[in-house]
Amino acid sequence: MENLMGKIAEKLSAQEMIKANTAAEAAHREQLEKQNKQYEEELKVLRQNAQMLEQSIKDMKEEMEQRFDKSDEATHDVGVRIYRNVQASVADEQQKQLDEIRDDLKRQMDSLRKEFTVMTDKINAIKIVPTKQKGLIPLMIIAILLSGANLVLFILKMLGLV
Repeated sequence: MENLMGKIAEKLSAQEMIKANTAAEAAHREQLEKQNKQYEEELKVLRQNAQMLEQSIKDMKEEMEQRFDKSDEATHDVGVRIYRNVQASVADEQQKQLDEIRDDLKRQMDSLRKEFTVMTDKINAIKIVPTKQKGLIPLMIIAILLSGANLVLFILKMLGLV
């Protein structure tokens, strides 16, 4: 009988162990399902946050593009202003140099006119004797023409054309 009782006790404890294992597995499965649900909810929240972040990144990107465009426009405007200022300065300097060249050319022309006038006065003052000085008139004409050509070349040099 002891054997029978021992076998019954062993069977009961084996059945109880199976029931306990089954209950533990069910509890563990239930806990895993709860964790899965919790993880799914957390994933859902993360996905929503990711979408919000994507929108924020998109908004920030648009704002950055707008700021870059404004910066580019401002840089262009400053560049144009600087270019115009430099251009005006160069034009003013060129005008000053041109005025100096004109004044210098005018002084030189006045000087040449005076010299030409002196030469013509000297030529007019010379009394030509028709019989003895026939070769002097062509020589004087050549000298006047050469002086005039020299004057023209000088003016062209001053203007930078030669």
